[in-house]
Amino acid sequence: MTMGITFCRERMSALKFGFVIVEGCGDQTMMAEQTLRMMVDVADEVEYRVVPGTLETVLAAKCFGELTSVDAVLVFLPTHENPALLSTTLNGLTSVMLEWGMPVVTTISYPDGLSLARAAVAMVDLQMDMEARAEQIKAGTSIN
Repeated sequence: MTMGITFCRERMSALKFGFVIVEGCGDQTMMAEQTLRMMVDVADEVEYRVVPGTLETVLAAKCFGELTSVDAVLVFLPTHENPALLSTTLNGLTSVMLEWGMPVVTTISYPDGLSLARAAVAMVDLQMDMEARAEQIKAGTSIN
C-alpha cells in the first residue's frame, strides 16, 4: 500500500524556511520556494545563505537552528561530490537536525526543488502533529 504525503493545512500557517546553498548549486531554489508558497503560508521571505562548499552547510544549518526561528532548512548540495565529504556532511546535518529538533532536508535525498519542498513541509507537519499530541497527553486529554 502506497501512502502519499498529507498534511494539516490549518496547522501550517506562517512558517519560516531557510535555504543553505553550496555556491553554484542553486538551480532548484526557485522551484522549491514556489512549491513551499503553494503548499503553505510562508511567513516573510525565505532566508537564503550561500556557502562556499559542502561541509560548510553544516555550520550554516546550525546557525539557522541557533540564531533564527525557521521551521525547516532546505540544503542544496552539489550533484557530484566526494563520497567521504558528502558522508561527513550528511552526518553533521543529521546531528544539527537532532540537536535543534528542526527538519533538515537535502538534495541528496530529494534531488529536485518540488520533492525537496514537499519533504520539508511533510516533516514540519509531522513534528507539529507530534508536539500537539504530546501536549494533549501531558494535559491528560484524549486525542481520539
